[in-house]
Amino acid sequence: MEPETAKENPEAPAGESPSTKAIPIRSQTQVVQDSVRAMKRFIHFQRQALALKKSQSIDSAFDTMEKLLLEVIDFAYVSLQYRDNEGHFSPLRQICPNNFTLDTSMMEWVMNTQEVSVLPIDTPVSGENLHSLIALPFGGHHLMLLWLEQDADAFTQEQEALLSILSREMAAVLDTHHYRMRLEKARADIASIVESIPIGLFSLDHNNIIQIINPTAAKTLGLARDGTTGVDYHQVIPSPLAEFMDKLPANSGSEETEMVLAGRGNPSPEDGGQETDSQTVGITICPMQNRENSWRNGRIVIIRDLQLSREVKKLRELDAMKDDFLSLVTHEMRTPLTSIMSYSETLMMDENENVPGEWKEYVCIINSEGRRLCKFIDDALDITRMRGGKVDYNFSRQDPNEIIGAALMSLAKGIEEKKLEVEMNLADDLGECNLIADRFSQVAANLVSNAIKFSHPGGKITVSTKKAGPLPGTTIPTLLLSVRDNGIGIAPENLKKIFGDFEIVEDVKNHTAGTGLSLAVCKQIIETGHRGRIWAESELDKGSVFHAQIPIK
Repeated sequence: MEPETAKENPEAPAGESPSTKAIPIRSQTQVVQDSVRAMKRFIHFQRQALALKKSQSIDSAFDTMEKLLLEVIDFAYVSLQYRDNEGHFSPLRQICPNNFTLDTSMMEWVMNTQEVSVLPIDTPVSGENLHSLIALPFGGHHLMLLWLEQDADAFTQEQEALLSILSREMAAVLDTHHYRMRLEKARADIASIVESIPIGLFSLDHNNIIQIINPTAAKTLGLARDGTTGVDYHQVIPSPLAEFMDKLPANSGSEETEMVLAGRGNPSPEDGGQETDSQTVGITICPMQNRENSWRNGRIVIIRDLQLSREVKKLRELDAMKDDFLSLVTHEMRTPLTSIMSYSETLMMDENENVPGEWKEYVCIINSEGRRLCKFIDDALDITRMRGGKVDYNFSRQDPNEIIGAALMSLAKGIEEKKLEVEMNLADDLGECNLIADRFSQVAANLVSNAIKFSHPGGKITVSTKKAGPLPGTTIPTLLLSVRDNGIGIAPENLKKIFGDFEIVEDVKNHTAGTGLSLAVCKQIIETGHRGRIWAESELDKGSVFHAQIPIK
């Protein structure tokens, strides 16, 4: 007797309980086919994503990437954001309403994790049937946002896998583009540096092919740059230099020599169409090395015009001799001048009855001119020692207003003789500043003395101080000293000259006694000693104002 179940389900296989649901053979085949189809789609998509690296431009890569996105998921709106080095986001390309608000903290989190994220939209967007947002990071600087109508729960593992592939490949494309741009900029910077070097330079690869050559080298060697790079150096450079380079061993280090290059009777356009004379040049040849393994990649050849460098050296030697001579002369003048000043002051005393009255006027002139000569000697010695680095600048905490006041007291006689009005606008919030006290006093005295010289009788001088902002490139507050007068003024073309040595630029009719060194000394003290700056503003017949700005600390 057959089992009752067999009668009810005669197609059931033997040994299988009637409650078991058998999978038809056709359904199993369908599952296998679906898996194969999904695998093929996955492989095909991965190949398309890998092809992004072959894009001709970054824009074409973005266009291809957007087409691949549409194969994975149907999105309503898209926004591609760029994050700069300071962490600020800005849109590069987008198709979305302007009223979409972006959660920057969420975007930062996605950029840090570098993972595809699917987020539900909690707050409905007005007029839009949107339910989820996908954040797709592309490396460290780009982020794509996709707004979807489907729920976040409906996002499948297959879609996540495909988008992760797309995210990684697009990040690699953007990183490659970023490094390529940096490399191109570095190459352009190096080329610009080589072009700007004032000495001749060209480089060879390991096959003796000229890679780069700057204008100075081309001009010195009489070469046309257009036909020089990319060829063997034997074909273009003068034979004396080529022969010297041929004699160098392959493993030699840096080598130097001097040679005379013959002039060119048929000048190239590089010479401006004029014949050139022979010139003595210094040649330095050194190997290019790879820092990692010291493998020699080629050679660099440096060409120097020795005639010019020798002339510069000679000028420097002459300048040093001039400074030494000036220092010696002024030092030797000081001793006899001290005696002259002492005797003239003795003869000027009222109780000295041995000097006739009419002679005292001459003695006063001798004393006055002696004082001017003493001032010249002091300034000349100061400027020479400062530029020679022979002056010690000793800083200390001082009240600048007190130093300025003492400097003005020493000039009271000149102010009184011209009946000048002096106004003091000294800031009371400066406190003690880090100053070279004696030198700062010298600057204040020189600036006020100049104002006295070039002021009309009965004029006005204003001396002011204030706390100012930092100098360019620093963060330290500064002290600004200003000395203003309403005297003869300075012509605009002379404003840049007045801080030079022995510069006296006033008109002959207004000429006053001076050495032309006082402002040069001030410039040296302020710029070299205090690391500050000094400048002037002026208008003819309306007066001048001199500013000295130095760091407080």
